[in-house]
Amino acid sequence: MTRPHTVDCHTHILGEEAMRRLARESAKVAPVMDRRGEAACKKALELDPQLPEALVAQARILYSQRKHAEAIELAHKAIALKPDCEGVYNVLGRAYFASGRFQEAADLIEKAIDASGDDYNVYIPFTNALERLGRFSELRRYREMEILILERQLEIVPEDVRARSLLAADYAYAGRPDDAVRHLEMAVALRPNDSNVLYNSCCCYGVLGKKAEALDLLKRALANGYANFDWPRQDPDLSLLHDDPEFQKMFPEKRS
Repeated sequence: MTRPHTVDCHTHILGEEAMRRLARESAKVAPVMDRRGEAACKKALELDPQLPEALVAQARILYSQRKHAEAIELAHKAIALKPDCEGVYNVLGRAYFASGRFQEAADLIEKAIDASGDDYNVYIPFTNALERLGRFSELRRYREMEILILERQLEIVPEDVRARSLLAADYAYAGRPDDAVRHLEMAVALRPNDSNVLYNSCCCYGVLGKKAEALDLLKRALANGYANFDWPRQDPDLSLLHDDPEFQKMFPEKRS
């Protein structure tokens, strides 16, 4: 028999929604390991160790620390408690991908979409895994699904610059270079100093085979604070840069 979920008196005083906000806040800042995010996550877990959102936030922190096995374990715990918990499949897929467990990531894609298919972020690590595995017919199908989700998102929230830059990359993969460049340029114009937007736009140029433009935006992303130094070497969108001496200098295999 499954033990019912209980909440202690301190949890009750703070309120479950307040704890969820703490957890979501830590999840937002975890990729750059903000200490406030770590403190918020710790507080939420102290109040309720079984809060799924807090487990996801902690998994993101562990992922950012390259503790992939631990992140995977916590993500699975969160899924057992709440299969549609916000962000859980994204961090799980990223942790699997970053640790080279591509098959395990690919095996989860249908479950991820069933749980959170309206969230465009959920598709990214799983489509990357399919690409690494060479499962291109499946990859095309899921990218088409992602395009529909991103287009719908921009109809509702046209100012969502991240969605616009991701859509640009998907258009590039889909053989729609004019649409890709249009959305890419719009995203960069809206957020010219946003390191993540610059990085995603760099990826779009990478897919389009525009090496000089991709390298230029990558430099701008770094200059504006892009801090995920491990990911670009793994990113399939930047494969045309991986052998470039300038890229290798920016992202050495072993950082000092």
